Amino acid sequence: MPQSRGLTLLLEHRARKDKLQIRLASRMYWPLYLIIGGLATLWFVWRYKHRRMIEIAQKLPGPPSIPLIGNGHQFICKPEELIIVIKKMIEDYGDVVTFWLGPNLNFILSKPNDIKILLSSSKTSVKGPQYKYMADVLGGGILSGSGPQWRKHRKIAAPNYGKRAIESYNNVFNKEVDLLLDKLRAMPEKPFDIYTLIVRCTSYSVCQTLMGVTKEQTSKLPHIEEIIDKTPQHYDIVFDRMTKWYLQIDPVFWMSKIYQQQKHFLKLISEFSLEILKHRINRLKTLEDHNKKILLDPDQDSVINTELSVIDRFILSKEFTHNDLISETFTIFTSSQEASAKISSFILLMMAYHPKCQEKLYAEIKRVIGDEDRAVSNDDLKQMPYLEMILKEVLRLFPIGVMLQRTIHEDINISTCTLPSGCSFVVPIFHLHRDSRFWDRPNSFDPERFTPENIKKRNPNCYLPFSLGPMDCLGRYFGTKLVKTICVRILREFAVSSPGTYDDMRVIMAISVASINGYPVCLHPRKLK
Repeated sequence: MPQSRGLTLLLEHRARKDKLQIRLASRMYWPLYLIIGGLATLWFVWRYKHRRMIEIAQKLPGPPSIPLIGNGHQFICKPEELIIVIKKMIEDYGDVVTFWLGPNLNFILSKPNDIKILLSSSKTSVKGPQYKYMADVLGGGILSGSGPQWRKHRKIAAPNYGKRAIESYNNVFNKEVDLLLDKLRAMPEKPFDIYTLIVRCTSYSVCQTLMGVTKEQTSKLPHIEEIIDKTPQHYDIVFDRMTKWYLQIDPVFWMSKIYQQQKHFLKLISEFSLEILKHRINRLKTLEDHNKKILLDPDQDSVINTELSVIDRFILSKEFTHNDLISETFTIFTSSQEASAKISSFILLMMAYHPKCQEKLYAEIKRVIGDEDRAVSNDDLKQMPYLEMILKEVLRLFPIGVMLQRTIHEDINISTCTLPSGCSFVVPIFHLHRDSRFWDRPNSFDPERFTPENIKKRNPNCYLPFSLGPMDCLGRYFGTKLVKTICVRILREFAVSSPGTYDDMRVIMAISVASINGYPVCLHPRKLK
């Protein structure tokens, strides 16, 4: 009996202990249960609220998605592989592909006429949610914003990107190319990355034209060399956040190494932009002190205000907060200098890879410019149709914007379906430009695609190097003039070669297309008469 009673007491003790542990566990885990319950509730509420969008998406082709993540896991890959991932989506599912980035429904569209409808519509005048990560660096302005504020800022800046303004930049462009040529003449005849020198030429050109600062002021801008060198790296960070779902979770991003890099870069941007603003504010005060008339309506372009820089117009408009001025100042700088340098470098690299094209272009340059080392004028460039064809082919293969995303805020019909309000559409410009339905040998370099006769044979909307519609590229004419001036002056004096071949070339998609191995060329001085 005593043993039986002892056993009973032991069992009761264990039972009480187990109950106590269960109660403690339930108290310990109730916050977790609450979080899970809250997430589940939000999930069901969200699905109910967006049931129509979900219903439409389920009827259209696209890869299977994972709850909460969507298809975000498919984009966790090396930058070089992203080209293949998107290409396979289009090949597997057709001209309209649905995919989810977390709770955001996206449609990849590959029909040129559908793309024209969407990019030209007032129902799609808002940039997609992934632009948030660009806005974290550049603010919600000209490059990364949309809506009324974006339109107002663009309108203020537009006169400095007009054809008359760009003609006035000719002297600065040529002087900076003179300095670039001096550096190139000192280079030994062995391969080097020509982008590293060209980007400094474009940066100083942008500062003295669009920004309005002098050559001396530009050379003393804080951190300018570090900013020039690190800008491509920070565009890569932005693109990683756009495409990798886990980096879109702010606490995860804040704990990452690249967050510290971005934070440091933002500090550089702020100090760089503030110095430019200080110079321009002082200049405007000087003009007022000398009673020089300044048109206080910077939206208009006239003889009175053509000397105003973009930054001056921003300041005089009084439409910008302090933070707006800082972010838009850097936006004007980076959107012009980096893109122009990349395009110029790609042109020279393509000439190095394709000697027959290079000699044909050189013959055109020599016919127009002759053997004299002189400034290139607007009239000169108008007489170079083959240069224009080469530029267009480079922009086809290596577009500055690889993808566009727009949010649809009202249902819109395209050829095969209705895209619902609340979703976004993606234009895969890189893949559109290499679609075999529109381009023979789409991955080959062939400027002859852009003869007038060949252009007429294609749907015009399969080529979108500067986007389309009211949100097209503001700096297209500025960049074109600067790029052509650089390339004509270099190729008039040097033949270019490269240690690699076009077939060996590897590119990645980030914000724009970039060459993984840089832009290695070797310069050979021409024997000029």
